[in-house]
Amino acid sequence: MKRFIIIIVFLFLIALLISFNYLLWDREKQLESFQDLRDAKNFTIDTLGEKNNTLDKKNRELTEKVESMNSVASDLREEFNRVSLENTDLKAQISNYTDLVIQFKKNMNTAPVSELVKNWYEAINAKNYKLASSLISKNSQDEILKNSTNFSKTYQEEIKSIHSKSLQIFTGLTDEEHLKILQFKVIAEVEKPEPPQAEKLYKSGENEKYITVEFNTQSKEWLILEVSDKP
Repeated sequence: MKRFIIIIVFLFLIALLISFNYLLWDREKQLESFQDLRDAKNFTIDTLGEKNNTLDKKNRELTEKVESMNSVASDLREEFNRVSLENTDLKAQISNYTDLVIQFKKNMNTAPVSELVKNWYEAINAKNYKLASSLISKNSQDEILKNSTNFSKTYQEEIKSIHSKSLQIFTGLTDEEHLKILQFKVIAEVEKPEPPQAEKLYKSGENEKYITVEFNTQSKEWLILEVSDKP
């Protein structure tokens, strides 16, 4: 009986020892789990902190870029305003220049040009094409006038007689090309030769022509530069 009790006590102690060891093992497992959880939380916090720092850095960079772009935009607006102001001033100067040129043309003495056209027509009527050619500028780019042979042939075929009915300076166009030239609107009365030739340049009766002239600074005389149907 005593031996049985000893065995029972021994078994109890063994069971108690096993239970105690299990409790210790379980506690260690809980501590390890807690540590893992704490490490995981720390890792998450660190990761979030790094991401937050990265986002803050990108935000600062974007802010700097926006400020830089705003600065550039402000400079461009200032430059645009400056150029617009200069453009406005330039337009005003051009307008003043245009008015000045037109007033000069309107007030110029047209008698020398009128005399030039009269003499040119008289030379054509007299079939003196050499004299008529001498009244044409060497700077002429007119397809008919710039070649004396072509001029003589064409005007001999086209015209029996020609007379100026009216001559006035033309200021109807104010673009740069027309501002720098002197152009006159001429109404010419033309008699065609017999038999009638093809009407290339002139028709029988009244013809509206635009004669451009230039002043030769060497000979000190006005010369014909171009004759056209339109200004």
